[in-house]
Amino acid sequence: MAGAPPPPASLPPPLSGDAALKLPPGQTPNPRYQELYQAYQDAYGSIDQLRRALDAPAKTLGGTDAWLGPEARTWGGELSAHQQTLRGAADKILWDIYTVLASTQRVTTGTA
Repeated sequence: MAGAPPPPASLPPPLSGDAALKLPPGQTPNPRYQELYQAYQDAYGSIDQLRRALDAPAKTLGGTDAWLGPEARTWGGELSAHQQTLRGAADKILWDIYTVLASTQRVTTGTA
């Protein structure tokens, strides 16, 4: 799984309002689907902030001559590696929620 998963709008929204009222007898909107959908929307909307969390220090380090030498290069390399790890972790968070949401039914039988 490379990169971020599709946006929340690519999945059917939770059933509510008139759509929920039109369900056959014995079926109700699945509250778990609603929770997951909301969590996915929230995470998707704010994940870029997490992805960019280390960009400012990297820009500062690369944009000045304030710190030079082997220690600076080592630290810069570690910072770059952590940036990549953080971006991968952000994508994994989204994929994990997306995968569970995509496999969750919007409707449940009986009372929810």
